[in-house]
Amino acid sequence: MYYVAEVINEECSKYNCKQCTLFCPEPNTLMYNDAEHHAYVITERCKGCALCVYVCSDLLKRNAIRMVMPEVLAEK
Repeated sequence: MYYVAEVINEECSKYNCKQCTLFCPEPNTLMYNDAEHHAYVITERCKGCALCVYVCSDLLKRNAIRMVMPEVLAEK
């Protein structure tokens, strides 16, 4: 099992930037919900590269995406 990205909706909706969706190398994996103003991850497609975390946390200093084990997501 490997880590997948998880968007922290409350943090992401503060910025409305959509930058992470532009950098995700896997098509149709990191999407943006215009109605709720936050990104979301299709976990079945996420390969765990963490590029979105790098863009959000290191480049933009927003800390709205983290890597989690898929079992953790299933428990929510």
